[in-house]
Parts: sequence; structure tokens; C-alpha cells
Amino acid sequence: MSKKKFKVKNTAGMFDLIKGVTMLLVIYVHTYSLFPLTFVFKNTYQADFESSMGLLLVPHILITIYSMFVCALMPLFFSVSGYGIRKMSFKKSVSKQAKTLLYPYIVTTIITTILHLCTHYTLYRYLPDSVKETCRIAGGFLLGLSKTSEYNGVKIFSCGPIWYILALFWGIIIFNLLLNYLEEKYLPYASLAIAFVGWLLSLGNTVPWCISQGLVAVFYICLGYLAKKKKWFTEGVSKRATIILLLLVVFPDMVIRFVGVIDGMADNVYPFSILTILINGFVGLFTIALFLQLNRFSGIITSFLRKIGRYSIYVLCVHTIEMMGFPYYYFANKWTGNVAVGSTLLYIIRAGIDIAICFGFVAIKDKIINLYDSKKRRE
Repeated sequence: MSKKKFKVKNTAGMFDLIKGVTMLLVIYVHTYSLFPLTFVFKNTYQADFESSMGLLLVPHILITIYSMFVCALMPLFFSVSGYGIRKMSFKKSVSKQAKTLLYPYIVTTIITTILHLCTHYTLYRYLPDSVKETCRIAGGFLLGLSKTSEYNGVKIFSCGPIWYILALFWGIIIFNLLLNYLEEKYLPYASLAIAFVGWLLSLGNTVPWCISQGLVAVFYICLGYLAKKKKWFTEGVSKRATIILLLLVVFPDMVIRFVGVIDGMADNVYPFSILTILINGFVGLFTIALFLQLNRFSGIITSFLRKIGRYSIYVLCVHTIEMMGFPYYYFANKWTGNVAVGSTLLYIIRAGIDIAICFGFVAIKDKIINLYDSKKRRE
């Protein structure tokens, strides 16, 4: 019996698998970074040309592939959001994004601030210092800072991984404006120009409310929008386009990561300016296309990962709350054993807590909604 060739289908949950894997990787990155002596951290974020060249070949290749994926994480997430975007009025767009994105941001801000004050005071038993540190946390959320910054000598902490929500808010609203006022053929050029402005803003001090990242995100959202319009994921691209993508984007990116260069959208780090933004955007699309091929597999593990992907925004909020509200650095500094073991144990604990809280919240929310709907129908 002949086997049918797998074909990527344009379905609502087609990106759940990659979103699930991405969320787990985000938690992993934020965990091993607490242990600067871990192998991955030393050979990515602390790497330089000399140390990179000193690695054995196999570990070096693995670190290179990992670095390519990590640098493309946020771009591909924005592209996934752009894949499902539809043109609407400015007022409706702002209203919808405020409800979908800003409400969770506000709730996360409140819970994180309260948790931080409680945990900090419990650990150090000094209220004035606890209030001071919590104000720095609250300030980072109110200003929407993607990284810890100083203004007039005052240190303000970042808002953590939830910066993505603010950047997505601006990115979708701005791209929707482009959809309303430009022809489709001009969208790539306009979105790239806006991303260029975002890069220019990144050269100064941290821009509040993640406006800089939001402008850069417009380009990534545009790539996702075009991917759907051109059916790049479902029908593929020509061999010529594939070769061009490999030669001009993927291979150069591989070389860049191989020599130890790494960037980060959260920190507004783009080593090769607008070229970094371009490369990460197309590598993000390439990564999405590879992961979509994994949709042919089904089972307990893939179903679990897809479930995490479906609730990715909740996982992100819960992860932000525990990351910014709980001083993990305190316990990481106390760890005296093997750093790989310590970071792995902490990762398992954090990921387990985040996922359990997220799934529990969704279950309760759905139950309340179902009870409300059934009561309304009876009336």
C-alpha cells in the first residue's frame, strides 16, 4: 500500500507545535542564564571568536544550530502572529489588541508586583529595601522596559519576557495601518523602512513601552502575512528561491553564529544593523517551515507540546510572573554543585510550575465560561 506524501495544511493549530517548543526554550534560556558558568551560556552570550574557534567540532556545530534557532525565536513568533492578521479599521484594531494583549499585560504587572514584594520581604526581612526593589520592578512594567536600564542615575528593572506582548501590540497596529493605506506590493518596503527606524531607536537608551521592538516587529509580521498570501508554507517555494534563501540567508547566518556572534531583540542588540533584522526574519520563516513538517507526527509528546503552544500567551504571562516576582538568582547563587545539574533541576521545576499553573488557569476559566453560558441559555 502506497503512503501518501505529507502536505502542510493551513489549519488553526498548524503553529501550535513550534510555539510549544519555543515557550519551553524561552524558559530554558532564562534558566541557564542564571548560571554564567554553564557550557551553553559561556559559548553563546559570553562567546568571542577565539573561544568559539577553540571548541571541538561537534559541540561547536550544535552550539551554532542552537544559536541560529535562539536568535530567530522572537522573529518567528511575530511572523506566526502576522500569518493570521486581517485588515480592519484603526479603532477596531486598537480595541482588539488592547483586549487581547494589554489586559493580560496589566494583570501580569499587578500579580508580579505583589509577588515580588512578598518574596523579597520573606527572604530579606527588611521592608524599606523590599519596597524600593519592588518599585523598580513596577517601574519597569509601567515603562515597558525590555531590559534593565538607568534613567538619571535611577536603575529600573525590565518587565521580563512579557516585553513581547507590548512589541506585538505596536507591531500589529502599525502593520494594520499599512494594510489600510498601501497596496500589497509596497508592504515589504514600507515594513522594512519602519524596522529601520526601530533599529535607529535601538542605538540610544532603552525606548519605553518596547516601541523600538514594535517597529522592528512590523517587518516580521509582514513576512508572516506574505507567507500566507503567497502560500509559502502550504505550497512551498521554487527550487530557485530555496537556493537563494540558503545562499544569501541561512549559510551566512550559520557562519555568523559559528564565529560566536549572537544578538537579541529583547536587548535591542543587532550586530549587523538592518542586515541582522533581515537575516533573523528569513531564518525565522525557514525554521517555521521545518517545524511544520513535524506536524506529520502525533502522540503523547507532540500533543503535549501543541497544548503548550495553544496557551502560549498564558505560559508567557505565568513565566513572567514567576521570573520577575521570584528571586531565582538568590538560589542560583547558593548552588554549590555542578552548574549543569543545578540549571537542569531549576529548569524542570520552573517549566513544571509554569505549565501546571497555566493549564490549571485555563481549565478554571473554561469551566467558568461554560457555567455562565449554560446559565444564560437557561434564562
